[in-house]
Amino acid sequence: MLWYDWVMDLGELQSLVAERRRLDLAILDSISRVDWRESGYLHLWQFLMDALRVGRREAKILETQVSLLCPKIGITGQVIPPQLPAAREAMAEGAISTEHVTRIAKTVAAVPAEYVDQVEADLAELAREFNPAQLARLGKRMVDALNPDGDEPDDPTVVEAQNILDLQEREDGSLKGWFELGAETAAFLRPLLSSLTAPQPDDDRTLVERQGDALAEVIRFAADSGQAPVEGGERPHIAVTVSLETLQTAIGKATLDDARWMTPEQARRFACDAEIIPVVLGSKSQPIDIGESKRLADKRLRRALAIRDQGCAVPGCERTPNQCQAHHIQHWADGGLTTLDNMVLVCLFHHRLIHHAGWTVHMDNGMPVFTRPAWLQRTA
Repeated sequence: MLWYDWVMDLGELQSLVAERRRLDLAILDSISRVDWRESGYLHLWQFLMDALRVGRREAKILETQVSLLCPKIGITGQVIPPQLPAAREAMAEGAISTEHVTRIAKTVAAVPAEYVDQVEADLAELAREFNPAQLARLGKRMVDALNPDGDEPDDPTVVEAQNILDLQEREDGSLKGWFELGAETAAFLRPLLSSLTAPQPDDDRTLVERQGDALAEVIRFAADSGQAPVEGGERPHIAVTVSLETLQTAIGKATLDDARWMTPEQARRFACDAEIIPVVLGSKSQPIDIGESKRLADKRLRRALAIRDQGCAVPGCERTPNQCQAHHIQHWADGGLTTLDNMVLVCLFHHRLIHHAGWTVHMDNGMPVFTRPAWLQRTA
C-alpha cells in the first residue's frame, strides 16, 4: 500500500468519526425534545433505559450530556441556551466527542464563575487538537492557575455530620438505604472491602453486587469478633426458630427472635456454621427445656478444614479460611455428621450458590468436588 492510500483511508475514517459525533449531538437534541415526564418516569435516565433499551450507565451519560449541550424551554416559553455553547458548536462540526464535553464540564465546574465563559471557549478550541485525557491535564492547569487555593472552606465553627446512615425496612425483613462516610471512616472501610470484591469463578455479579456482599461479610466479621457491644445481656446474635421437619422438607418457614422470618433454605445455610441451642417445645409450642449452645464445627475441625481446603474449596476462589463458612455436605438435619469428611470450607458467595443456585458438592478420595447446575454446564 502506497503512503497516499493509507492517508486517504485515514481521511475517510476521520470523516466517519466526525459524522458520528454530529449524529451523537442530533440524538441528544432529539432526547431533549421528548416530553418524557408525561410517561410517569421520575428521571430521564430511567425513561431512556426502557425507551432505548440501554444500560443504566449509558442512560445516565445521555441524561448528563443533554443537560450540558441542549437548549431548554423555560416555564414562560423562553429558550435557555445550553450550559456549554462553545462545546456544542464544536460537536456540531464533528470536531469533538461527548468525552471531550465531559472533561470540559468538569473543568468549568472547578473555576471561579467570572472565568467560566472564557475557560469553556478555550477548552472547546483545545479539544479540536487534543484527546480527552490530554484535555483534562490542560484543564487542570487552568484550574490551578485560576483557583490555586481551591474552593473556600466551610465555616470551621460549623461541624457537619461525617457519617450518615439512612435505612428503610422492607416487608420481608431486608433493608435498603444509603450511607455517607467521612474520609477517616472510609479509609478504614476500603481495605476491608478490597480483598472481598474481586470476582470469583462463574461470578456474574456486578461490582455493586460484589461490594454489597463484601459489606455483608464485614458485618459478619464484626458480629463474630467478640468485640461488639452488649445488648440485652448478649452480644449480637441471630436466633432462628425452625422445626426439624421444615429443615428437612424445605416446606414452611423459620422465625427470627424479633418475629421476622426467613425461608427454610436460608435457615439451612445459617445452620451450616452456627451455634445451635436446642429448645424442646411442649404441645402448645411453649419452651419447656433449653439446652446449651453447641458449635457445629469446633476450633479443631475448623483448623483441619483450613489445612485441607486452604480457604474456599471452590476451584479458583481466593477467599482465605477466615473468610469462609463450614458447610455440611450432607446437612446435619438430614443425618449428616460433623466430621472432616462431611464438611467443606466455602465463602459466602459460593455458600449461597450451593443452597440457592443448584450447585452440589461431594467428596472424592477425601477431597471436595463441586458440580455446577445443568444450566451452567457447557454442552459443546
